[in-house]
Amino acid sequence: MAKIVLLSCTKSKLDHKAPAQELYSASPMFKKTLEYGKSLNPDKMYILSAEHHLVPLNKELDPYDKTLKEMPKDEKEKWGEETVKQMKSHGLNLEKDKFVFLTGSEYLKPFKEYIPEKNMEKPMEGRRLGERLKWLNSQISKLNEIFKRVKNLINECLLK
Repeated sequence: MAKIVLLSCTKSKLDHKAPAQELYSASPMFKKTLEYGKSLNPDKMYILSAEHHLVPLNKELDPYDKTLKEMPKDEKEKWGEETVKQMKSHGLNLEKDKFVFLTGSEYLKPFKEYIPEKNMEKPMEGRRLGERLKWLNSQISKLNEIFKRVKNLINECLLK
């Protein structure tokens, strides 16, 4: 069973072609989500893009202006179907892998019929944008404190 972290795209983007993880870096929310997602040591991490569906972090993308929020219900369903096809083509196992959705509800809903509930972690579900940012900041702060303690313990052991 692999751990797959899924991030959502953001409205704020750079104004030029860039690897996906850099294209969305204009957004403080995306930066925090990416930082937290990486801290989970996933086997794979992708961005869910309204335009490009499932995007590897290093895939070069041009800026675009599209969001799931503005799509009609039938388009969202088609988006979900296409994204699930891409997940399978990337070797993701919807029945066995663990999916961590670091997304808002719009980017989570399309997967509820394809991925078993037991395989989905949704720490941001039900949180508004500001609440998600606050939660991410608290999680990153906790992780930084743990890393600091571990570093101090290692240094103490090396000095003995």
